Amino acid sequence: MNRAAASVVCAALLLGGCAGPRYRRPDLPVPPSYRGEAPASGVPGAAATGGFGELRWQDLVRDEELSKLIREALSNNFDAQIAAARVLEARAQLTVSRSARLPSVEAQGGYNNFRTAENGSSHLPPGARADSDYSSLSVSLGWEIDLWGRIRNTSAAARAALLATDEARRAVLQTLVGDVAGAYFLLLDLELELEITRRALKLREDSLELVRLRVDNSYSSEIDLRQAEVLVKSARASLTGLERQNQQTENQLGILLGRNPGPVVRGRSLLEQELAPRLPSGLPSALLDRRPDIRQAEQQLIANHALVAVAKAAYFPRLSLTASAGFESSALLNLLKASNGTWFFGPAGSLPIFNAGRIRAGVRGAEARRLQALLLYQQTVQQAFREVADALAGSRKLAEQRTQQEELVESLRLAVELADLRYRGGVASFLEYLDSERQWLDEQLRLVQIRREELINVVTLYRALGGGWR
Repeated sequence: MNRAAASVVCAALLLGGCAGPRYRRPDLPVPPSYRGEAPASGVPGAAATGGFGELRWQDLVRDEELSKLIREALSNNFDAQIAAARVLEARAQLTVSRSARLPSVEAQGGYNNFRTAENGSSHLPPGARADSDYSSLSVSLGWEIDLWGRIRNTSAAARAALLATDEARRAVLQTLVGDVAGAYFLLLDLELELEITRRALKLREDSLELVRLRVDNSYSSEIDLRQAEVLVKSARASLTGLERQNQQTENQLGILLGRNPGPVVRGRSLLEQELAPRLPSGLPSALLDRRPDIRQAEQQLIANHALVAVAKAAYFPRLSLTASAGFESSALLNLLKASNGTWFFGPAGSLPIFNAGRIRAGVRGAEARRLQALLLYQQTVQQAFREVADALAGSRKLAEQRTQQEELVESLRLAVELADLRYRGGVASFLEYLDSERQWLDEQLRLVQIRREELINVVTLYRALGGGWR
């Protein structure tokens, strides 16, 4: 019996390597360079760092208050904590799936005391006792021999699911860093817009007083006074709206930080903000190994590839070994005597013969899920290249737009000064001054927004290149 058992085990070990084909990364058409990328400018340290996306976020951000907020968010944000808990769950599931590759050993023990009716339907033999005891103690072993790689591929799928969950956690951290930076820059934008609007309100209130004086002295008409009042009330309404948006943005940032709504400390102003010097974007092929969402999609593909092998293993026989050894006795004190020892060994196998196409349908379903995972992986890669190209185009065009906007604001400032002089000298109407002043305010605010968009676009490019989660 021992020789037969050893033969069975050796055969199982020899056949255990039979499994599905190994996973190979799909060949994807990777562009030689990113669309819209400018030629690499000799930035010091570019060769050492390897690319903009490989910077740590601590090296990207130059505002100490923003750095504090990002650290607080990474520690306290609920989405980040939930993602970390999902990783723990996936790790436990991997341990469960791996445990099936090894034998399971269990110990059982029992004691029973029962009585049989003396005058029941089954009469007791003469001299037999109505009361009986039964005790047992045994150790049992069970082991399914993985002939066709079913258990091994199930474990491989669970491992890939764990890695995909970990990549999803990193994607959450990457998004969180970008969202905190975006909300912070919006706060700085609103703070500067509030400052500009308050200055405009003060100028309009001074203009209103001047118009009142001119109306009282019959130098201006009543319509000029009403137009000046409209301009003041418009600035006050805009100021109220900006204050509302400012408080709501602080509340939004508080949620990202994992704290209750409240004021947020600012560091440098929007115009003083600077991020790390722009480095080359790196090789497009490196994007496949750096972006968490691409790596998550590939791990999901690996998991579905392994599950196809699991489904195909159902076509083949399943062999398991069971064994037990222990003691049985009607007297508890005699339980451990050698004469009361018992043992059992029994290999068992099963082979599917007819199941109405259930196994074939299971294989087709697993192959369809693998195809879906492959298409999702290809789509994720393509979307990643598009995001990088969009951010690169934004970097170039926003810089041009900011330069043009600065020139426009300066021209409007000169126009307002000239319109003010013409109005005070009685050469032009107050309407001309109002129109110039309104345009100047609007374009100043637009310049602030473009500057914020520039900063956010740098963060967007950083995220698109796979940075932000380390």
